[in-house]
Amino acid sequence: MLTIDVKAVNQERQEGYYIDLLKRVLEASKAPHETIQYRFADYQFAQLRWVTELSRESPHNNGVLWTMTTQQREQMLRPIRKPLFEGLIGQRVLVIRRVDREKFARINTLEQLRELTAGQGVQWPDLDIFRANDLPVIEGNGKEQLYKMLAAKRFDYFPRGVMEIVSEQTLLDQYDLIVEPRLIISYPAAIYFFVNKHNHTLAQRLERGWEVMQASGEFQRFFYSHERVVHALRFLQSGQHHPIYLHNPLAPPGLQVKPLKDWLAPGRPWPKPAKP
Repeated sequence: MLTIDVKAVNQERQEGYYIDLLKRVLEASKAPHETIQYRFADYQFAQLRWVTELSRESPHNNGVLWTMTTQQREQMLRPIRKPLFEGLIGQRVLVIRRVDREKFARINTLEQLRELTAGQGVQWPDLDIFRANDLPVIEGNGKEQLYKMLAAKRFDYFPRGVMEIVSEQTLLDQYDLIVEPRLIISYPAAIYFFVNKHNHTLAQRLERGWEVMQASGEFQRFFYSHERVVHALRFLQSGQHHPIYLHNPLAPPGLQVKPLKDWLAPGRPWPKPAKP
């Protein structure tokens, strides 16, 4: 039996994509009659704590974490260099208060955006990316608190991955917030699976599973039919969006993800969304 220690609490709705994909990758490289058990954490922790804990574990503990890649994280852990969202995580929409829509309609440049303040999570890589681009930022402990802070006018906008919004609509409705329909903040970024730096067996197993899924087309079918991706691409390919580009000084050298122009280009007919 293979036991996988998933660095997340059990079956959180917003993490269903990652858990489902992890299971598919491991199933793709599964030996005949092999049984795989998934063990979830009792508590959710900040990203940096997960990274630190996984780096300290014995390589015989089959821990798996998904998080945005950075140079530091790739030094501490072993990345499986397959972007789980094909780099879509770097395309950010702006959640704003409904009453501020006209104010944001006048924003066209990075210099204008610097006159406003963003909200970001403590220890999120995005926090350092925004600061590196001289964008004012206020920190909060997790997205639920950040939504409350935005509604309470602690800052002006909350950047979210374009594929994250579909699972957060309840929070937008609760606080009378909207997705600004025009602006997109874009920077190169990717979410990877990570394992302990010395767990070569699990790393190779995950890499082999990815190769099988990509060769068979299973990953493409999963990705382009998932509710979160369908929603994201419909948004990106509807209307006239105005991008504001940031540089990402945290990105590892050689990071390759699809540029925004590829996501904005009209795609093939939409399949029916898969269950998240």
